[in-house]
Amino acid sequence: MKRREFLKSSLFFAAVSTVVGKASGIFTEALAAGGAYPDEGGKFLGYLNDSKFKPTKMCGTCKYFKDNKEAGPNAGECTLPAMKNAVKNNKKAAAAYVKTGAYCNMWQKKA
Repeated sequence: MKRREFLKSSLFFAAVSTVVGKASGIFTEALAAGGAYPDEGGKFLGYLNDSKFKPTKMCGTCKYFKDNKEAGPNAGECTLPAMKNAVKNNKKAAAAYVKTGAYCNMWQKKA
């Protein structure tokens, strides 16, 4: 197989798989993950319920964490824009709740 034929077939395969993926909803479900608690689908942010590997980087010490009594004990609301967009796609949830001792890849120190 020549290089040009390989590139043509690769681009064709990529285009077909993208169309099939969007039509079947594979990408939509992955990007719309979220909900009330991201442990159900917050893998796109690397959300972990327990931050034992990074004990200083917990949701409770993140600048996006906001106390919210509706979230329950040892929990609060995540105001991260990516998390808020994920919650907008889930019409059942009004806010993204996270546990105080949890961790995600978007953690930033409070000012």
